[in-house]
Amino acid sequence: MKKIAAALALIAALLIAAACSSSPASTSSSDDSGSTDTGSEAVVSDSSSEIGTEPITSMFEGRQFHSMTVLDDGRLLVIAGKGIQAQSAGYGSGHLDSAEVYDPITDKWSQTGSMSIVRELPAIVTLDDGRALVTGGATVNRNSTDITEIWDPATGVWTVVTPMNQAREKLQAVVLPDGRVLVIGGTNFEAQRTATAEIYDPATDTWTDVASMSEKRIWHTATALPDGRVLVTGGGNPDGPFLGSAEIFDPASGEWSSAGEMNVSRTQHSATLMADGRVLVVGGRSKRKTSEIYDPLANVWITLADTNAPRAEHVAVALPDGGVLIAGGSGNLDSVEVYDPVNATWAEVGVMDFTRYRFVAATLEDGRVALIGGQGTDKLLAESEVFTPPASGHTTNDLAAAAEAARVEALELVANATPTPVPSPTPEVERSAKTGAGLDIDFPVAEASNADGRTQVPLGQPVKLALAEAVISPDPGTGATATFLEVVEDNRASGGAAVVKVDIRMAFADLGSTDLTLDPNDASLRLKRLGKFWVGVLELEEDADGNPIATVVLFVP
Repeated sequence: MKKIAAALALIAALLIAAACSSSPASTSSSDDSGSTDTGSEAVVSDSSSEIGTEPITSMFEGRQFHSMTVLDDGRLLVIAGKGIQAQSAGYGSGHLDSAEVYDPITDKWSQTGSMSIVRELPAIVTLDDGRALVTGGATVNRNSTDITEIWDPATGVWTVVTPMNQAREKLQAVVLPDGRVLVIGGTNFEAQRTATAEIYDPATDTWTDVASMSEKRIWHTATALPDGRVLVTGGGNPDGPFLGSAEIFDPASGEWSSAGEMNVSRTQHSATLMADGRVLVVGGRSKRKTSEIYDPLANVWITLADTNAPRAEHVAVALPDGGVLIAGGSGNLDSVEVYDPVNATWAEVGVMDFTRYRFVAATLEDGRVALIGGQGTDKLLAESEVFTPPASGHTTNDLAAAAEAARVEALELVANATPTPVPSPTPEVERSAKTGAGLDIDFPVAEASNADGRTQVPLGQPVKLALAEAVISPDPGTGATATFLEVVEDNRASGGAAVVKVDIRMAFADLGSTDLTLDPNDASLRLKRLGKFWVGVLELEEDADGNPIATVVLFVP
């Protein structure tokens, strides 16, 4: 909350500066402490530090898909993720339950208590009382979890609290002005995307469902706005489709409203609250170099210049001088860029010591940016570094004037445009697939599923699945997971076909559901190619209680 208070103070200063600069009769005023208005002074006055990167102490464990929160005392709490051992021992064994704390003053990491379960991509926030709350994420066998726990910095101990009402991974969490925590979207225990949201109250240790979004979202962003509302943007599978819609949650009413459509649909992008109260959105899958700004006062999107490199799975942090720094990203990027809100331009300002994606970053109290862990070119990284960005020298007046000019232009566009309607939900689409025409494969005898309903087998080995059970081949990290969702129809008794719906997942990509047809006149319809893997339903029968059992196989011809 200290970070939020500082941001609100800077935004207030910008608004005061804008008023002073737009009114010739305005004069500087003093606050209650006797200090004078500093609207004409540079936001960052110390530019003596050398621009560029320098290594800091490495973490105890290499991590990607980890999470981090900035504690009230300026230290960084890093948790969970995928560990180094996963590269040789299989994806499931690489989940981490460990946590460690970085002190930027001493440049030291210290290990702290472990969480109650292993997690990847959990949501973590710092509560008003200084404790840290973590919830959701992927756990054993890539299942999402509802387990929630709180870390106490005084003891280093995690305490399990009331679980969420729904298991979630690839979720987002934001602390609201009253100290409650809003949790948004993600995939549920059945690996299905959700539009639902809920709020945790740490004072009562309770979760309360609130209104759902208009879209089901994963890999989306959630940004707390200065007025207490929350902006959610984009989302979607890494290989599409991507969402272009945005919406805003108002904690006062508990309802969602449209924030219009971004100029570009995005997933695995970033959204950063700037010092002037606007939100900078950058990048996304499909080699997005585009960037744009959302102005909450005008409820409009403004297109900006492209970044110098396409960015996805990168980091983006607000800088003390009003700019935004972005770094790394998929494609083994090591470059660092800074957005200048006064000139509305991007500039490359250096490179990191390592290429990084799936990492975390935070602006430290001294203005440097910590870049921690992630996937490197050939390994998971425990190595971390800090980057000293160039000081722009912009004053609060400069920032306020630039924001006001952009806002006036945006309001003029709104005044002359048709109001943005509430977007209709993106329709569920069946994945592009190739049928098994021409394939003649002799599969082995099907195995029975495991008691826990998730059976890991080599590629090409069929498994008999009950509803909601899954086959994993060859492992969750490098292969795919097929879940038997439902029997859409079964007309075989009258000489027709049966249609079975199966959900497909590849590592962190939810490929969605697809229908496979058991047609006595066309055996090829029971097989489909989705990405590099094929999925097939070889047989549909019933158990002794009349429940459907589908024989499902994942394979590569």
